[in-house]
Amino acid sequence: MGARPTRAANKPCRHDSLLVTHLPNVRYLTGFSGSAGCVLLTPRRKYFFTDFRYEAQAAKEVRGFDIRIVRRGSLDGCCRYVISRKIKTGVIGFDGAHISLRDHQLIKKLLKGFTICDAAGEIEKRRLVKSRSELVKLRQAAKISDAAYTKLARSKVVGKTEKEIAWMLESSMRQSGSGPMPFEIIVASGPRSAMPHGAATSRVIRSGELVVVDMGASVDGYCSDATRTFATGPLPGKLVEIYQIVYAAQKLAMDCMAEGTVCLDADRFAREHIAVAGYGAHFGHSLGHGVGLEPHEGPVLSSLSKDTLSAGMTVTVEPGIYLDRLGGVRIEDTVLVGTRGVQPLTKFPRELITLR
Repeated sequence: MGARPTRAANKPCRHDSLLVTHLPNVRYLTGFSGSAGCVLLTPRRKYFFTDFRYEAQAAKEVRGFDIRIVRRGSLDGCCRYVISRKIKTGVIGFDGAHISLRDHQLIKKLLKGFTICDAAGEIEKRRLVKSRSELVKLRQAAKISDAAYTKLARSKVVGKTEKEIAWMLESSMRQSGSGPMPFEIIVASGPRSAMPHGAATSRVIRSGELVVVDMGASVDGYCSDATRTFATGPLPGKLVEIYQIVYAAQKLAMDCMAEGTVCLDADRFAREHIAVAGYGAHFGHSLGHGVGLEPHEGPVLSSLSKDTLSAGMTVTVEPGIYLDRLGGVRIEDTVLVGTRGVQPLTKFPRELITLR
């Protein structure tokens, strides 16, 4: 008899045990920072599975779990351990939002006789509100990126390529203690600044244009995310105009945000301001997203979001206007939600700064 059909991904099930395979969730539960591991939470015990490459690392980082070193992949070894030890667990939930088809088929094959179902999002819900120790790391990551922006503001930019600037920023953050970059640094200049995710190229930055820089640092896995748009000399009036509109839109959104704010309302405040100014069609992405062990996590601040802000959440606020062939502006900060408002964690000035 095969495993019973799993439920739809958007309908989490009731379960006795939980199989966790998404590495950020594994790290949240165990502290393990390696690239191969999974967790099984049962009513009686908590198990962590990894292979021999991470035996010493797991012994150092993982506390409160029964650590099992397996010969095969961690998921394969976990399933075989369940079978061989005849763990009495009833219904086993798994993370359908992050598991591959191949791993899903492996679970169904090895856990014959067990009831399995999709418990997607369960750990992510626990991660939404940050603890004091998590906030310490998030603040440290924000300070590192702020320092890199300060260094950029004092550096010569005109005549250098976008890739040179991106490397300078990454080097600066690494030297200041950052772990791996949470995402590829965006440096988009001139007409390319109208590309919201314009990865750095060999384009030479010129005088009298916009430069959008989007970057983040990481500390013990926790990320920051901040975007600034700079000038490299006098700008056409329209580019100055859209900068001021985006600047005001971000402030309006942050001023309305606090515990209990419906995320779509925060998005609406910024979006309506940009639309009234005549640029609604040029702000196509959401206002923001959660930041933590992943640079993009819940909650979502968008016009379709059903999320509500709670004190202790860390989210981005990043309105933008993008004008094809001319240039674009985005201003983004990571903020901490409180009971009466939000506190920016990234604090580099938001006013338009001219680079040399």
